[in-house]
Amino acid sequence: MTILNQFLFLIITYAVSAIPFGLVLVKIFAHKDIRQYGSKNIGATKVTRVAGKKLGFATLILDGIKGAAMVIIARFSFYDIENLHLFLVMVSGVAVVGHIYPIYLNFKGGKGVATAMATMFALDPTIGFLMVCFWILSFCLFRISAVSSLVAIFSSIILSSTYEAPTWLVGCGCGCGCSCDVVVGGVGVVELVLVVS
Repeated sequence: MTILNQFLFLIITYAVSAIPFGLVLVKIFAHKDIRQYGSKNIGATKVTRVAGKKLGFATLILDGIKGAAMVIIARFSFYDIENLHLFLVMVSGVAVVGHIYPIYLNFKGGKGVATAMATMFALDPTIGFLMVCFWILSFCLFRISAVSSLVAIFSSIILSSTYEAPTWLVGCGCGCGCSCDVVVGGVGVVELVLVVS
C-alpha cells in the first residue's frame, strides 16, 4: 500500500507542479496570452518582460512554492518509510519535470530554475540559500537571467560535493537533452540527487 501511495503522490506532484502560474497570472491580470510574445516560455523572466515586475515576482514565488510544498508534504507524510531521502529526490525531480513539461500546455513550460531552487531549499536550506546568493551575484555581474541560473545550478553541484555525493550523476544530468530548457532542468534535478545522496 505504501508503494501505491508513493506512486499516487508522485502523480499529484506532477499535476500540481505542471500548473502554469505564469500563463494564468498574465491572463487574469494583464489579459494577455504570454505564449504569443517571443518564445513560448511561461516562466517568471518572460512574465516580467511581458506583464511587469509584480506579476513576474508572483510567478517566481508560485513556481517555487508548488515544488517546495510537495517536497515538504512528502517529508511529513512519508516520514516513516525506508530511504525517505530517495523518495524526496523523486518528488523533487517530478516537480521540476512537471514545470518544464506541463500536460496542460502540451508539455511546453518554463525552464524549471525557480522550481529546482525551491525544491533544493526544501531538501537542504543551506545549499538552497547559497544557490540564491550565487544567482544574485551572477545577475549583478551579467544582467542575464539565463546565465545567472546556470551559475546557480552548477554552483550547487560544487557545493553538494561536500556531501561526498557520487559525481557521475552530474554527467547524466548534463546529458539529459540538448536544449537549454532540458539541460537547466535536468541539472537541477541532478543536484537534488547530489544533495540528499
